[in-house]
Amino acid sequence: MRESALAVLLAWTLAAQQGLCGKLEKIAQQPSNILVDYYAYRHISIIHFNVPERTVAVAFKFMAKEEKTGGIGRCSPVNVSLYLKSASLPFVSPDGSKVAAKLMETKNRRRHYSLEMQSNGEQYMIKIEAPSAGDWYAIAFRSWTDPEEGKIKQQGISVSCETVMDAEMFVEMPATTFLVDPEIKYKVQLDETSDTTIVQYLVPDVGLEEMSLFLKSSCGEDCNIAVHITAEDNLAGSLFNSTEKSLSFKPYPGDFHYVTLRLLSGNASNVTLQLPTSRQTDIGVDQVTPVVLSRKSFPEFFLFDYEHLRGNDTKPQPFNVTADALSVLSFEIGRVYDVGGTVTLGFKLVDVDEKYKKNIVLVACVSLGYYLNITSGGACVRAQGLTTADVYVNATEPAYVHVPFPEAGTWYVSLRVFCPEEEEKKTISADSGANISSSTTSCSCGRTCLQGDVACESCDCLSRCTAVRVESVVSSSPCVEGRCGGHGKCMHYMSGGFVFSACHCTGGYRGFDCADDTYVLSTSGILLQLLALTFSNFAFLGSIYVAIRREYFTEAVAYFAVMFFSTFYHACEAGEEIYSVCIMRLSVLQFCDFFNALLAIWVTLVAMASFGPRLTAFCQVTGAIVLAMGAEMDRTALWVFLLPAVTGSALIGLSWGLRCRRRRTIKYPSRPYRTIYFPAGVLLVFLGLICYAFLQTRRNYYLVHSMWHICVAIGVILLLPKRKYMK
Repeated sequence: MRESALAVLLAWTLAAQQGLCGKLEKIAQQPSNILVDYYAYRHISIIHFNVPERTVAVAFKFMAKEEKTGGIGRCSPVNVSLYLKSASLPFVSPDGSKVAAKLMETKNRRRHYSLEMQSNGEQYMIKIEAPSAGDWYAIAFRSWTDPEEGKIKQQGISVSCETVMDAEMFVEMPATTFLVDPEIKYKVQLDETSDTTIVQYLVPDVGLEEMSLFLKSSCGEDCNIAVHITAEDNLAGSLFNSTEKSLSFKPYPGDFHYVTLRLLSGNASNVTLQLPTSRQTDIGVDQVTPVVLSRKSFPEFFLFDYEHLRGNDTKPQPFNVTADALSVLSFEIGRVYDVGGTVTLGFKLVDVDEKYKKNIVLVACVSLGYYLNITSGGACVRAQGLTTADVYVNATEPAYVHVPFPEAGTWYVSLRVFCPEEEEKKTISADSGANISSSTTSCSCGRTCLQGDVACESCDCLSRCTAVRVESVVSSSPCVEGRCGGHGKCMHYMSGGFVFSACHCTGGYRGFDCADDTYVLSTSGILLQLLALTFSNFAFLGSIYVAIRREYFTEAVAYFAVMFFSTFYHACEAGEEIYSVCIMRLSVLQFCDFFNALLAIWVTLVAMASFGPRLTAFCQVTGAIVLAMGAEMDRTALWVFLLPAVTGSALIGLSWGLRCRRRRTIKYPSRPYRTIYFPAGVLLVFLGLICYAFLQTRRNYYLVHSMWHICVAIGVILLLPKRKYMK
């Protein structure tokens, strides 16, 4: 079926190039969507569209660009990833992170479309023929890159850019539409003026294993006609270039089905269609037993349960499942408000006789839109072929499967029980001709089929069990049952006006349920980083000692404050909650670290200017007030660092210049400081600034930042002048 759909897509693409496709009309636009770097699913930006019913084709057009918000330089294009899906958010993992929870396989769910593009202002398009009507969701973000290699950019030094995406939706409507009784034959006319038609059928709400659409064309091989059958999803597609054709598909009971016909080549054709809806019995299953569930909703986002209640019961009750009949559960996922969480399906066998516990397995197949048959080998019969079951339950413990961001619509769970039996193999002795011995071995077929490794169509040694009692859990919650393992917190996020749940992982963990430890440091690695970032501050002990020896007592206090607060700030934030030592709130420590670092720069520059005691005190107090304000406003901005550096350098130039003018010489300060200590100190501090501003990455942060501590501390020792050099 997928090969047929690809053939249709290719044929319609060629037809579009030849001008046979109808006109696309823009009906929606979503401008100025801000995209951010992807590090976790919470960083997505959601773009929502609503595709009208009876749409022949839809085209989604996207354009990303860079807008400069600050810094120095020009914005360069970045890679952008986009995923598009109907009925719910696409569940993707672009970073390849591992998930510990058992999730329903993506290939067994609604298809999503992907697009890789650049934010260079060019337009990119996804065109879909015969789309399902209703909600379509696109998620976009700056493409994932290894976070360990990402540079730590200092605000205001490098260029700051914002990635903005504009989105538009275009639709093509049919030339004619018809609502037809599926039991009767209907004839439509396709020609050059009316080359597209949608025929609409209402399929009755009965259990239909499969339906067939019968088509008959008047022009045969002289015409190429593309055919698509769509309900809530695109069910089938084919290229019709013969006199007669039959197209089979699995119907959505009780829903409208749309047959889209497009004349690709040929002058005209009369096409006769018929969609008989006589009931067909499931192969290998005598009957279907529905299990009625009742919905119980809670006031929080994405919290609701579906329970099996009988009569006036207030607590969920178990139900019977046999091998001779499918037990089918169904539940509704509502539009928009239900799709941002995770549906959990769990089953448990109860009241099982002890002698049967080892030889009983419950098989569950989950699907959207219609229920699935289960083969005698325990496999799920899907539209694309046989697959292994979504859940295998034994008598010893319950089993679960999770469906992140479930698509809106009616979901079904087919249940059937199997008993892998012991197979007897008899061997006959050739010598006596009559001596018969028997041995019992495990039925490998049954064990293999019911372990989820192979999708078996049939297996002779899976015996029919007696009925078993089953308890079910059908519930929705944020993240995975409201949790993110032990390494994260489940949060609600909003984007594009839509709320969704995602995990905020800590400690280097990542992934949908914070189970991927690829970037988690070992305890020894965490300890190494902690020690490097904290002990490197002890280099300021030399600065404090020199300041006291040279009678710069105010400066000594500032250097001690830098050492103290920087040490405890890194001891609090670098320990990954394993070795952390927090003497106060992290935000307070961060402010004190930045403020005292700025203050140390300022008092050192004022000391180098060598004013008198009164003017020095005035400059120190005034600078402390201004720097406190700047550190509180934006402690990482470039201007906060430039303000004391530029002002202090200007004061040094003014003071030294006036003294050189008064003495009528350029030999100030004294030669040792002017020719050795001052240039060496400036060079060392400049080297530290280069490391701090341009060389830091997440991988080498602890090394480069520790080097910055040491460079500044030694630079202060060199730059803080002896008083005799400044006379």
